[in-house]
Amino acid sequence: MRFRATSLFGRTAITIAMTLLLFTLVSMGAVFYFVMIPMAKRSADDFAAELVSAAHALQDLPEEKHEELKAELLDDHGLIVTEHLPGAFKESINTPYLMFFRDSLNRLAEEELVIIADEPGPLIWVDVPAHGKTHRLGFNRERLGTNPPLALAAIVVGGAILTILVSLLEVRRVVQPLDRLSQAVRKVGLGQEPAAVDESGPEEITELARTINRLSADINEMAENRTVMIAGISHDLRTPLTRLSIAVEMLDEQTRPELIEGIRRDLDAMNSLISQFLEFTRGAEEGHLVQIDLWKMIEALAGDLKREGVELRLQRKDPPCVFFTDPIALQRVLANLMKNAGQYGKGKPVDIALHCSAAEVAIEVCDRGPGIPPDQVEFAFRPFQRLQPARENRTGGSGLGLAIVKTITQKHGWTIDLLPRDGGGTIARLGLPVANRFALDCAHAA
Repeated sequence: MRFRATSLFGRTAITIAMTLLLFTLVSMGAVFYFVMIPMAKRSADDFAAELVSAAHALQDLPEEKHEELKAELLDDHGLIVTEHLPGAFKESINTPYLMFFRDSLNRLAEEELVIIADEPGPLIWVDVPAHGKTHRLGFNRERLGTNPPLALAAIVVGGAILTILVSLLEVRRVVQPLDRLSQAVRKVGLGQEPAAVDESGPEEITELARTINRLSADINEMAENRTVMIAGISHDLRTPLTRLSIAVEMLDEQTRPELIEGIRRDLDAMNSLISQFLEFTRGAEEGHLVQIDLWKMIEALAGDLKREGVELRLQRKDPPCVFFTDPIALQRVLANLMKNAGQYGKGKPVDIALHCSAAEVAIEVCDRGPGIPPDQVEFAFRPFQRLQPARENRTGGSGLGLAIVKTITQKHGWTIDLLPRDGGGTIARLGLPVANRFALDCAHAA
């Protein structure tokens, strides 16, 4: 299952992830504003009061007591007292907590303070004035390690990653059965028989899977019945047709030659129609995949049509193309496309071109007939449908040619497009999967 923003999986995952992420942002924003910032300010006030008290104690005690007090401040509070050297360091404030700490010192001290943080090493120095004298106190940076924005960012990023992962896993669990059902329905639509869908999971999914399995079985049974019925009817019809053909051959052609010739044409047309019916029923049958040369197949089919009086012009624009496919199915498709082009091309030459490259594998059959309006292209692929009944009556046919092409191409994953041709006519473009060609090329190279 691939993640795409337009799929049900992608949309559901994004919706859940964005909702939970927004909830996390709002929640952490409230915690940050109403809890973390007040706590940081309170902590800064307490620590600032500790430093100011230490500076006042140093100023109030006699000089001989200073060393004892310095040792006590170092042991109990981690504060280092050193000689004040004006201008020896410069001010640096790089964290929000340090800003709170400086504001607290300025409120508590007698004069404006300077926080000195640029000295190399782990210490931060603070100049604290007391009774007209300034004392320099140092402490470890870790005591001001609190960084509310960094904590908020870590929580949001961690929450976002966890939210996205959980959303993907949960949505995948829900959407995966639907994806299997979608693939099964797609195969049914292509006339294939999918494997039975697993009928487990939530009640709604189970009921839908059961319905699809039953529908697939019914469609396959109907297709089999249709095949058997048409094959039976065709067989039964050919028996009397054969008798009629024999009877016609026994008639005296000298009496009514035009009538006998007309009967022969009608018998041939009926046999042709029955053959088309049988071909249509075999359109979705499985075939064996073999290696073929597309150009040789096109030349062979073109030779058959030329013997029937159809003028063809072959155009190979690329090197020979070795392909891996069902040859019988491909022959049916190409034969139908070529026959259609020959029947409805107004007697003008039919151009056939093969494109075989790294970008595409396609065969184009181009005629100079009346063309097909774009809004009637889909209609042309329907069985027993004819866009121009009068023309069909003149040329013969049952309206099954393009229906057979559509059925076979869908089954094999090929594409068929009917495009308008410059100067009039139609281009029937058969697209084949490029991978089937290059898989063989690689095999030959090995």
